[in-house]
Amino acid sequence: QTALVKTCMEKVGVGTSVFSPKAILNAISRAKDRLLTADQYSGTGGGYFEECVAKVYAEYEKGLVENNAFDFDDLIMRTVGLLRGTKELLESYSERFEHILVDEYQDTSHAQYELVNLLSSKHRNICVVGDDDQSIYGWRGADISNILDFEHDHPDAVVLRLEQNYRSTGNI
Repeated sequence: QTALVKTCMEKVGVGTSVFSPKAILNAISRAKDRLLTADQYSGTGGGYFEECVAKVYAEYEKGLVENNAFDFDDLIMRTVGLLRGTKELLESYSERFEHILVDEYQDTSHAQYELVNLLSSKHRNICVVGDDDQSIYGWRGADISNILDFEHDHPDAVVLRLEQNYRSTGNI
């Protein structure tokens, strides 16, 4: 990924002395976590960094296609796109997964949130476990609103709050 981003930066005239390839790659990953394609990202505005990311992102996607490759973020983003765009596929997979359990729900990204909601759309048997006070992965795309808004998004949900700490007993 980093090598491809470096190549793309050179092609679009974004110097690696101005922005690091890792910073550009991280921004592309965050865009994919928000399910934004390169075209959609380019329309989000922002400053000079975002303009550079938009150029590199578009070239990066071309490079992935040329190499017949996906990056890790594509595994979820493209799956969400397929499920949203193909009614029969969504019906098949939402029927197949009767129960869905997600642990550490406070650390899910928007893309993961969308995927879980699509897969659970038929049976609505979804169990999530998490603690909004323990969200630690915001820097890599975790969206705390996923757990904070769970009851709103799933009004038929039963919420069980575990108010006692069972991990750290007195002896520990």
